[in-house]
Amino acid sequence: MPHLKVRDSEIYYEVHGDGPPFLFCSVTGLDHQAWKFHQVREFSHDHKVIVFDYRGTGKSSKTVQRYSIKMFVDDAVAILDHLGVEQAIVCGHSMGGVVAQLLALDHPNKVRKLILASSGSSHPGAKGIPLAMCRDMVRMGFEGYIRQHTIETGWTKEFVAAHPDLIEKFLQVRMSGIAPLENYLHFVLARQEHDHTDRLKEIRVPTLVLVGDDEHHGASDRSHWDSAHHLAREIPNAKLVVLPGEGHHYLATNPDVAHKAIREFIG
Repeated sequence: MPHLKVRDSEIYYEVHGDGPPFLFCSVTGLDHQAWKFHQVREFSHDHKVIVFDYRGTGKSSKTVQRYSIKMFVDDAVAILDHLGVEQAIVCGHSMGGVVAQLLALDHPNKVRKLILASSGSSHPGAKGIPLAMCRDMVRMGFEGYIRQHTIETGWTKEFVAAHPDLIEKFLQVRMSGIAPLENYLHFVLARQEHDHTDRLKEIRVPTLVLVGDDEHHGASDRSHWDSAHHLAREIPNAKLVVLPGEGHHYLATNPDVAHKAIREFIG
């Protein structure tokens, strides 16, 4: 699969299927692989599914540099332009939803519909590396922190107890595609420093907001639950769907209800 030269980096991307373009943007510091659990297979039947590795992750360039959400948007737009895509459905999960929002704000003609899964527009009061993250990385190490944080935010305790093999498979894929430590910290800084809250009312494309009803966890600021509800209030005519019994990683481990909502939304 190909790479695209974007300024100083080689950005890896994949295209699956044919039909209306459907771009997916990943969580903080992660490559495209989590979308292959279910979304690539589900939506490539009738869409041109486009996934990519952020710079610093997966098969893209690993140069350590200061990142920004705008930089990730520019990379995504470069891929769309390279593929001749005039307009796409754009789905972003967590930080990927921030990328998707800014893409809709800065390049409104590129976005046909917007799907924001467990995302927000800012991290109020937490512009640097969160203290809890620093503390836990020192205590547990980078991999230990990622695994523990993923489990705590990703699923209910009941789901974790009932599906240990499924969760371990997800964690292995997550760790194989995550940015190296220094790159990852630059992702966190880019995420924490970004804020386009005052522009949310400018989003004019149809928008679906998804969130699990167990997403009340937060490292140091607003939880995914609070952030999703804020998006749904501020984005004109956004539709909010709360997924019962779900934590942060429903798209990878229990996607059926989310896919039903997405299918109804995209028509």
